[in-house]
Amino acid sequence: FGFRFKNTGKSDLVIAQVNSSCGCTVPGFPKTPIKPGEENVISVMFDSAGRKGVQNKTITVVTNCQPSNTVLRIKAMVIVP
Repeated sequence: FGFRFKNTGKSDLVIAQVNSSCGCTVPGFPKTPIKPGEENVISVMFDSAGRKGVQNKTITVVTNCQPSNTVLRIKAMVIVP
């Protein structure tokens, strides 16, 4: 799934890096600047293999904005058949 966002600022939005709290969560993000008014997506893949129950994961987005760090959160319930 993904986190859709829009640059509501007056200058280009640059995402420097995106880090996840766990190797089971792999983020993808635009590598080029997002112009004012443009929309884009930070995609996230969560691998539930070997996990069960409630999972809370965080993704930290580092940008040229103030504040420079934004934390995205994922909460999932993994049910083992």
